[in-house]
Formats: sequence, structure tokens, C-alpha cells
Amino acid sequence: MTDFSDELAAKKAAISEARNSTKPAVPAEQVLAILKADLARVQAAIDTLPHEERRAG
Repeated sequence: MTDFSDELAAKKAAISEARNSTKPAVPAEQVLAILKADLARVQAAIDTLPHEERRAG
């Protein structure tokens, strides 16, 4: 769990830095790739839930 928390904190820091900068340190393509990878992980987690739990959300 700690690894995920550290990863999330790093992503938040990078996004905050990019928002506050006129020249972002992280290219837009890389940010989109990170977001797509996160979305894929979330979707994979949802797909492992029993069908009843998916509808309850």
C-alpha cells in the first residue's frame, strides 16, 4: 500500500508543478499516458468485482 501512496503523491506533485509552470516539466503526452494507465488499473479492479457489486456503486 505504501508504494501506491508514494506513487500517487509523486503524480500529484508532478501535476501541481505542471499547473503552476509556464513550461511543464512533464510533457502532456506523458501525463496522458499516466492517466490512461491509471484508468486501465481502475477498470481492471472494477472488472474483478462480482457483477452485483459493480451495479451497486
